[in-house]
Amino acid sequence: MNRPTWGLEYWPVFLVVVSSLFLGPEAFAFFTNHENTLSDFAWYELGVSGTYGSHSWAWWFSLIAVVVFLAVLIGHIWFKVPS
Repeated sequence: MNRPTWGLEYWPVFLVVVSSLFLGPEAFAFFTNHENTLSDFAWYELGVSGTYGSHSWAWWFSLIAVVVFLAVLIGHIWFKVPS
């Protein structure tokens, strides 16, 4: 089995930086004005009105995309399924 070289340092740093860049503004928005959060932005862009069953095609497409992405990611990381 080949061991990664630069990836051993890159991925932990990448995950910490990206998480920090996201969680800082998201926490600030959550506690100051919820309309600035990522979820509120996504609901606006996807046309989610707050009532179940009245979602747009963009909402369904994004849901399917996220489920497929997570299935591939989980299979790749936890079960070593090649992508």
